This record gives sequence, structure tokens and C-alpha cells, in this order.
Amino acid sequence: MLIVGLLFAVGAGATTFFVANTAKSEAPAPIPTSNIVVAAREIPPKTQITAADLKLVKMNTEVVPPAALTRSEDVVGRITITSISVGEPILPTKLGGPNGQVFVVFPAASLGADGAPQANSPSYRAMSITVADGQAAGGNIQPGDIVDVLFTMNVLPDKLFKNPNPTVNATDASARIVLERVPILARNLAVYVIRTDAVTAERIGYMQASGGIVQLLLRAPKDERATGTVGASFDNIQPEWKIHIPQKITP
Repeated sequence: MLIVGLLFAVGAGATTFFVANTAKSEAPAPIPTSNIVVAAREIPPKTQITAADLKLVKMNTEVVPPAALTRSEDVVGRITITSISVGEPILPTKLGGPNGQVFVVFPAASLGADGAPQANSPSYRAMSITVADGQAAGGNIQPGDIVDVLFTMNVLPDKLFKNPNPTVNATDASARIVLERVPILARNLAVYVIRTDAVTAERIGYMQASGGIVQLLLRAPKDERATGTVGASFDNIQPEWKIHIPQKITP
């Protein structure tokens, strides 16, 4: 009887071990997940992405798009080409490349937490101007560069003065740096897109229509200094440069 009881005990143990292993083998395997960056809110096209626009979520690895970005720092500051919906993974194809051809009218610093322009920010506009390579640092100005705008125009007394005095007012030219630290947003051959405010855009429109010459002066990186110039015409150039003034001669 002792032997029979021992056999029953061994059998019961074997059965328990078999059932436990079968149940263990039938338990569902854990689903593999990956961390990816998705949109925390609707992001319109041509928007510079901020940290508030993003969140990191776990997603089933099997359905994660292969190109999905996994680090927020790789996305912040980039510009959207198309709109991105809430919860949509951030893909490189949705973002502007490093060539600067995709730009935003309002910089991120001028936007509120909701992505709308702050009330006290300038009325920024993107404006295109056509400047030949010979007047734009030899065509070496690229998107992302900062420039000053030099405007040169002919001073025509008969046109610009109500009561021109021939002995005082003479035809001359005047040159002046009229805008400083202007960002180049995009470029297409000789057409440059700049960021400016609405009032300045009107003045630039006048400069171009007046027949004057617009030149772009390329600034060095991190050079934020004001030029402090006053403009140039013959009256203040001649004393400095000692330009020889031709005299009438008697034949």
C-alpha cells in the first residue's frame, strides 16, 4: 500500500507539472513596443514645430512606420510641409529639408502657446524681391543668411523738389542702408524671399518702383551690430575721398 500511494503521488506531481507547463506555454507573449514622436495637437503646414506640439508615445513595433522619428530634439525647430494630425507619427517626409526652401512667415519666438501670433508681435509678411547676382554678394547669398539692404537712387530736383533751385539743387545720387539684419527665407535664382513687416514692405515696394538700385549686403554670422551709417552722396563723399572736381576750361 505504501508503494501504491507513492506511485499515485508521483503521478499527481507529473500531471501538475504538465498542466502548469501547458498553461504557461499558452499564455500570450508580450507585444513589443517602440517609443515614437507624434503630434500632440493639430500642426498646420509651414509651421515651425515647438516642444509643445509633440509628445512621446509607445506604439506596437509591428505597425510603427519605419521612418518614424523617435527623439523630440530631432523635430523641434523643423518646419512642416503639410499639416500633421493629432496623434500622427512625425515622419521626415512631412518636414522641410536643410535647403531652407520651406519657410515660415512668423518665427517661433513670435508665437504664443496656442501657435497663433502674439498680440505685440510685428505684422510679419514674407516678401520677394528680385536682385541680380551682381548686387547680391555675387549670388552667394543663401536661405538662412542675414543681410542688410542698400538702396541707391538718383536725386532729381525737377521731380522731387517743389521749387528747385538750380544753383543749390543739382542732380545727384544718394545711397543708404535702409534695412538691417533681414533674414533670407528662400531663394529661387535672383528672387529672394525676405521677412519684413507690413509697413516696411510698402517702403520696399516704393524703392523698387522708383527705379533705384537695391543691393543685398551679406552679414557675417552672429554679427548683430548696427551699422551706424548716415548715407552717402557727393557732399559727404568728396571731403573724405578728395574726389577731383573737373573745372571748366577755355579752349
